[in-house]
Amino acid sequence: MQTPVPDQVLEQAARMGDDAARLELGNRLLSGHRYGTSEHERGLELLLAAASGPLGVQAQWFLGAYHLQLAVRPGAATEAARWMSRAAAAGMPAAMDRLADMYLAGRGVERSAARALGLQRELADQGHSRAAWEAGYLLDYADVEPGSGAAGGECACTFFARASALGHPAGYYSLGLRFVAGAGVSADAAFGRALLSRAAEGGYPGAAEAADDLVPRPPSPQAVEWHRRLKANMDSAPLEALGPRQTGAGQRRTAVRALEAHFSRLGHPALQLDAGGRLRVLPGGHPPPVHSPGAWQWLSHAPRVATSTAFASREECDHLVHKMGGALRKAGEYRRAGRDNDDAEVLYFSGSGQAVNAMAADSVVRVMERRIAGMTGWSPRALEPCSVIRYLPGEEYRPHVDFFSAEQIERDRREGRDFGGQRVATFLVCLRPPEAGGETVYEKAGLRVAGRHGLGVLHYNVTPDGQPDPLSLHTGTPVQRGEKWLWRSTLREHPLDVPR
Repeated sequence: MQTPVPDQVLEQAARMGDDAARLELGNRLLSGHRYGTSEHERGLELLLAAASGPLGVQAQWFLGAYHLQLAVRPGAATEAARWMSRAAAAGMPAAMDRLADMYLAGRGVERSAARALGLQRELADQGHSRAAWEAGYLLDYADVEPGSGAAGGECACTFFARASALGHPAGYYSLGLRFVAGAGVSADAAFGRALLSRAAEGGYPGAAEAADDLVPRPPSPQAVEWHRRLKANMDSAPLEALGPRQTGAGQRRTAVRALEAHFSRLGHPALQLDAGGRLRVLPGGHPPPVHSPGAWQWLSHAPRVATSTAFASREECDHLVHKMGGALRKAGEYRRAGRDNDDAEVLYFSGSGQAVNAMAADSVVRVMERRIAGMTGWSPRALEPCSVIRYLPGEEYRPHVDFFSAEQIERDRREGRDFGGQRVATFLVCLRPPEAGGETVYEKAGLRVAGRHGLGVLHYNVTPDGQPDPLSLHTGTPVQRGEKWLWRSTLREHPLDVPR
């Protein structure tokens, strides 16, 4: 194991103009010292000094990531956008991806789903398979500005097919759903089932269940044959052409076209190459339906509790389970110091969870945030970052409330520059219901809410006059069989980053 270079040695090299030392020491000081300390500010100075040198793109990326994650710093969103834009303009894929997310969130830039789609499309053209999937998702779910031309005329299925050509399990999954439903492409249940089966073999959660739920068993001979062809096609795909050594954008685009042509040789009539040699899916069937959550059904008015059926689609639920499955931790590992509610979570919640911060949010997260804001009449800027939580058998969340005390609100404002005020309401989405147990119980209302795929649950933590509501006490009962997965967000009184 290599011995780290001492800070003093790096500082001396940095003062002599060594940009590599500036980057290493700058990141070390920023991560090792709290915001507001002289060491922390020195770390920022070092990154700024390196931003115009030979390692400038790396420094710009670090500066963008720093400001994205430190929202308490005045002007952080604007600075994050400035540095991410510079690194993205230089062609850094990670910066292009984060800038796309910022356009979707309207953070530091004017919100534009079209700009986000354009960036993900550019990344997809360079062989980034997740970007190809996100471009397809945005076309089907996001309010892309009419006439923007951001996707160059391609449909969502085309991008899902391109993601599949690059070996992305989510591409197989989403393309399979659409072939089964005949959404945007002529229906072919056998091919759709084969695609879903390939997604399941790639470890994509929910894919096997979708195949069994949507297509009768056992698989037809046609489905078996398509599955054989899909497997043989991927086994022979030259994916190494997109390996780390293939760094040139032109070379990557050539490799992408070769992989897309290889995928088209499956022989399915809907998979074609256009005049430029790009894979496309022939449109057919019926247009993909606009996702429309069910209207609020009020279950209680004291406390105020409402549900929305199909708030999230099957596709969105499975995506979030896949995205967060490897990142979950026990509450004691993700709690924030000085937060009474986080301390209570350590005591009462025995499952696992993880917040989806600004470096991890994606198109699904942003679309669902806007859906929550639209259905509640809330400002998206007053939504806390969401988290995903999971309960295994025997795990529970014992009786608790979600509202803040007056002391906590003041401490957040004073020490954390969190200006959001009270947690007015909590929003839950059932990503995966357990086989038994795991109901959310509002004891003082005599109300039990059982999870269903995509069900949205809204409960207010305060009374109509804004006072903490003790009737909002609720429990996540122990899971008896299976797993329970939830999206969780809270609606705050004010925007979190606007000083008050």
